[in-house]
Amino acid sequence: MKAEIIENIDWMEYDSFLDSVNSTFFHSSKFLQLLNNLLDAQSFFIEVKEGNKILGIIPLFIKDTKYGKVLNSLPYFGSYGGVLSEKIEVSKLMLDELNNFNQENEVLSSVIIEDPFSDNNIYEKFYKFNSTDSRLAQCTILDKSENELFNTLEKRVRWSLKKSTKTNIDVKKTDLNENIISEFYQLHKKNMETKGGQIKNEDFFRFVKKIFNAGKEYDVFVGYYDDIPISFLLVFYHNKFTEYYMPAQNSDYKNLQSSSKLIWESIKKSLNQKKYYYNFGGTPKNNVSLYRFKRGWNASDYNYRYFVYRDLERIKEIDLNELKKAYENFYVFPYDDIQNYH
Repeated sequence: MKAEIIENIDWMEYDSFLDSVNSTFFHSSKFLQLLNNLLDAQSFFIEVKEGNKILGIIPLFIKDTKYGKVLNSLPYFGSYGGVLSEKIEVSKLMLDELNNFNQENEVLSSVIIEDPFSDNNIYEKFYKFNSTDSRLAQCTILDKSENELFNTLEKRVRWSLKKSTKTNIDVKKTDLNENIISEFYQLHKKNMETKGGQIKNEDFFRFVKKIFNAGKEYDVFVGYYDDIPISFLLVFYHNKFTEYYMPAQNSDYKNLQSSSKLIWESIKKSLNQKKYYYNFGGTPKNNVSLYRFKRGWNASDYNYRYFVYRDLERIKEIDLNELKKAYENFYVFPYDDIQNYH
């Protein structure tokens, strides 16, 4: 039994393996195919097999520029990655292989983003990292009936849902047709520009439409007021997870609380589909208002880390803005590691 690096994978075998382990949406074959379409980077896998049966796998993407190689498991807005295996010895084999790759290929940075919902400590044991970065995810556990769950929501959330009903917000589920893509993207772009956040391009929506099945693997919930679309919410479904992935709203109608109604409608569908995790995703440490917003939905905290192997001396020689530009959509290292970075 040994770990091997492979560039191509049998997606049917991969999906069959995912059924045997606990995996988040970000490990799904459809999401990895989405990244293959979106990123100017090469995907590969570290795999352990016994005959034709996969025992363990790590999906990775590598970005190679004049500054060196940067690996992420996984890239793109902090997607969870890392080891998938039920066997500790298999996990060790794969991480040993990754350690060897990092040493032998002049890697600038190699980053594993751990799964917040996994409680193993394999990276501390077997991964040769020299830096970590802490993160916080917030997730609502769907282990109650609809009425019971509603009663666990904070008072201000229940109030917002009641107001959205009084203002006659109409919620519809749809796929990503061209009209929806255009309207959703424009609101997303405007929201991100206001917040100073990173904007996903329109191709993201088109690749989601191409790769995923609407109604089964994703939904777009749209809030209408007087037949005007004023809010959007994209969620993905995988195994026991609903992934709250991208909201957007028209700030002119913010007081109508349509975004809250979209979340509640998506939670109700998740309950009907027997999902267990409604994952609101990562929350920056300094964004208190976002933290409170998610907590209002009875979301619990899940701490997780980025495990980073990086060549800090080489990184110091690169202008920070150049580094960010060269490795767009990749995590390179915690910038706080360098004080007074030029």
